[in-house]
Amino acid sequence: MQWKHLSIVAATAALVTACDLGPTASDNLQDQFDLVDPVVATFNATQGLPGGPVGERGGPPFMGGMPFVGAPSSAADGRGPGAAFPDSIKLSDAQKAQIQALVTAFQTANKADLDAMKAARDEAQAARKAGKPRDEVKAILEKAKANAERVRAAGASLRTAIGNVLTAAQRAWLEAHKPSRPPRTP
Repeated sequence: MQWKHLSIVAATAALVTACDLGPTASDNLQDQFDLVDPVVATFNATQGLPGGPVGERGGPPFMGGMPFVGAPSSAADGRGPGAAFPDSIKLSDAQKAQIQALVTAFQTANKADLDAMKAARDEAQAARKAGKPRDEVKAILEKAKANAERVRAAGASLRTAIGNVLTAAQRAWLEAHKPSRPPRTP
């Protein structure tokens, strides 16, 4: 009987030892593209503010140079990239100016990393279209991983700074209407 218990304990220990408890990396290639996509990174840094960094549909291009006009469903359900704040909590001109200054400072300070991310993303997309092996595409994306990590860290600071500009009602609305994902880049 004692051997039976010992073998159960040994089997359990072997099972636990065999399990990898470390973090896992996504094998989804689109997720890996998103990790180095400068538009995704800057979108996340600005909390997906409606209509881009100054809250106006059809306003200035979104960070990364992509026009940020929102999807047709954005206006209908108040979700998604480009959905506008309701008039009752619209950004004031002072808030727009503060947020635009924060975004501009973020873009300037992180330009080299954002450019490196875009270059890696473009190179990887070209390799994928050329039929290169998946591992080769992943290796290209991996080159921008350190850049992406720095931008994510800077993005966390930008999110905090933008949050400090917004009213409690605006922050609550953003949280309740958070887009499910950033816009896809062309």
